[in-house]
Amino acid sequence: MVTDRFQRPSRRVGPRGALRALVSLWLWLVAGGLALAAPGFRAELEEDSVAAGEVATLKLIFTDLGNVQPPALPELPNCTSQFAGSGSQIAIVNFERSSSVIHQYVLQPKAPGVIEIPALTIEVDGQRYTSNPLKLRVGQGFDSGQLGFLKLVVPKTEFYVGETVPVEIRFYFKHAPARQNPPKLKLDGFIKGKENTDNLPPETINGEVYSVMRNALALTAAKAGELTLGPAEFETLYVFRSNRRRSIFDDPFFGGGEQKQINFSSEPVTIRVVPPPSVNQPSGFAGAVGRFSLDPVLASPTNVAVGDPITVRLTVRGRGNFSGLKLPEPPAGSGFQAYPGTNSFEEADALGLEGVKTFETVLVPEQAGVQRLRLPPFIAWNPETKRYDTLEPRPISVNVRPGVAAQAQPAGNVPVAATPEQAAPRSGPVTEVVPLKTELGPLVAFSPALVQRPWFLAVMLAAPLLWTGLRIGDRLRERARQRGPDLRGQRERLVNEAVAQLAVEAQVGRSPEFFAALNRALQEQLALTLGGSAGAFTEDVVATRLEPRGLPVAEAERLRALFEALAQARYSPVTSRSALDALTESARQAIAALKNLEAGR
Repeated sequence: MVTDRFQRPSRRVGPRGALRALVSLWLWLVAGGLALAAPGFRAELEEDSVAAGEVATLKLIFTDLGNVQPPALPELPNCTSQFAGSGSQIAIVNFERSSSVIHQYVLQPKAPGVIEIPALTIEVDGQRYTSNPLKLRVGQGFDSGQLGFLKLVVPKTEFYVGETVPVEIRFYFKHAPARQNPPKLKLDGFIKGKENTDNLPPETINGEVYSVMRNALALTAAKAGELTLGPAEFETLYVFRSNRRRSIFDDPFFGGGEQKQINFSSEPVTIRVVPPPSVNQPSGFAGAVGRFSLDPVLASPTNVAVGDPITVRLTVRGRGNFSGLKLPEPPAGSGFQAYPGTNSFEEADALGLEGVKTFETVLVPEQAGVQRLRLPPFIAWNPETKRYDTLEPRPISVNVRPGVAAQAQPAGNVPVAATPEQAAPRSGPVTEVVPLKTELGPLVAFSPALVQRPWFLAVMLAAPLLWTGLRIGDRLRERARQRGPDLRGQRERLVNEAVAQLAVEAQVGRSPEFFAALNRALQEQLALTLGGSAGAFTEDVVATRLEPRGLPVAEAERLRALFEALAQARYSPVTSRSALDALTESARQAIAALKNLEAGR
């Protein structure tokens, strides 16, 4: 038989070959079904090699063994483990159905090496099942010190119970993370108050310049003893440039790159907390610790009748734990009845350590006469002078008149002796009822109300119409001034001055002034090119307004890079002279491109 040279000759399968194929298929189906149907227990690692500081996931898979509870892992050397949750899986292969229960554990190695996970044995319905052993290889982890470090700053190491102290968690970093969670601080015996996050000026440590982010919080010592504060922990996400980049979009500039979660931790601090001394402690001490002063007491009114309310206001200023200050009540037998009062606090700083606390209460006098009320003092322990401060309120003098109830006469007919004048008969007729009028008098015509008169409506509308006209005139004059040549010339001068300032600030290395001039130059030039107000332009204007008008791609990327540098300068500004010089040249080229775009419109 002659075949085309590009056609493969057909192969005939004999009876023996067909029988052999059928037997192989039958054995494969039977073996697969038996293997799938057999109950079992096995262990798997999602990744068998990680770096120190990273985590690995261990799965314990129980097939056709029912709802097996998660077993406890043995203690692994140089590694911590934590149960991460359970799940289930159903599979159908060769018409055989199997169900699996999967328990997951998170393993976190502490140092490089090999971690051996031994075989685990469980017992289900009297049958013992054993998993396979595993090995987890741990390599050298990423040195987070290359990026920054975390520090716990405490003003002192000895507190008093009830004392409120500011504590800072400072993050020193060379490169800012892409994302981060708020710092966490382990507290034992402390109560956390308000928090505040801000940026501090850069610091130079061992010849390296670090940007500093500060998370300040107020802590109040709640119990005495040797307490451990911290460590502080800070979870961040960094994006690194990938070495296996296949396209330009793998670059971190476009949101690509390799993401890595890096956790920073500080050293803990040991704090000695002691209670305020009990020796010579005043009886009215309620736990207030701090430095306080008391304003003069205000009471109003001070001339009342028995039973009338008097409002008393006490104002305490200072720094410390204001929650320990309680409103003093009048002593028993003072002649005043006190009602529950209110208090308010006005903060003077971001953490609420300093401020003004105002107490108000209502007192009701119970006795007539000139009453003098002396309220009990405020007692506070001053940690600076190490003594108790007694804040004595000024005595209150109130003139109390007899009340209505004291002047009332008894009801009913009480026999009273008549005086001679009352007993003497009256001469002449006595008229006790005035006669009714039979004439109402002349009628008077009433004029219409003012709102019904036409001139009243005109007077009422004159002022709003005049004000509206003046506002419209101001707007028109302002718009004409903005369109005039004076504003354009002023903006051009601002752009030229800002560009010239860039070179000066770059030469002396003043980073904040440099980026302020860069932002001013870009905003004023964009206002000249696109119109509108300077200061309202963001990176989005490149794609929405400049590129559609013909801005070249290279210049658009240059302008985006300048906007990104301005955004990064808020938390990690560039300080080297070479980098500032490069930004200066890039800004000049971008502004020149915007001017060309403006000239061609």
